[in-house]
Amino acid sequence: MYPYRYIMPDTMNSNLDALRRKQPTLLQQMQAIARLRRGSLSQQFFQSPGRPATRRGPYYVLQGFFRGQKFSERVPAAQAAQVQQDVDNYRRFQALAEEYVTVSDQLTRLEDEDPDSKKNSSPRRSPPPSSRKPPPS
Repeated sequence: MYPYRYIMPDTMNSNLDALRRKQPTLLQQMQAIARLRRGSLSQQFFQSPGRPATRRGPYYVLQGFFRGQKFSERVPAAQAAQVQQDVDNYRRFQALAEEYVTVSDQLTRLEDEDPDSKKNSSPRRSPPPSSRKPPPS
């Protein structure tokens, strides 16, 4: 059960208005994200087999999945900070998109419950069983 199903009519209208105002705000925030990269950026270090105390790196690697395929891409150290910011932007975009879906779902449910939101708010009823057509033979 969703908690917003039991909202009083006055509260429901204010919730509808708040949700309607929130939708374009979320879209604007998503649109403001100009750069993004999917995946995660990690650092790799290598040790020489003959010299355990010697470590080389860090080497930066962007890894993730795209259309069901795993990808891995080496990133130059000079670009690592920008790529990390792009990855953070992608995560922010995903969170905003999920919030937009949630708000839209809530808005749809509230509009469906609001009798003033539809011209014909009476539910359709099936005809009684005796008036139904007999099945074809």
